[in-house]
Amino acid sequence: MTARSRRYFLVERYLPDADARSVATAVAGQTGPPDGPRHIGTVVISTEQTCLSVFEATDVATVTAATEAAGLPADRIVEAEWFPGTPQDQ
Repeated sequence: MTARSRRYFLVERYLPDADARSVATAVAGQTGPPDGPRHIGTVVISTEQTCLSVFEATDVATVTAATEAAGLPADRIVEAEWFPGTPQDQ
C-alpha cells in the first residue's frame, strides 16, 4: 500500500454478548496479505456493548471482508482521519 493510497476506516460493532477477551482473540486473527487491510487497533466499551476498530486499507470492501473473516462483522464502517499518539520515552 503506498502512502498515497493509505486510508483509515473506523469499524463499529454492536456486540451484546461479547466480552473483551473474546474480541481480543478475534481481532488478533485479523491479519492478511501485505497489500490487504491492516488492523491498527481496537477499543472495547463493555458497558456500551460496543467495539470500535481502526483499519488502514485501500477501500471499505477489503475492511468488510477482513471483519467478516474474523467473525466480527461490522455494523458500520466509515472513512476517518487517524492521528497516532506519540510513543512514551523508554
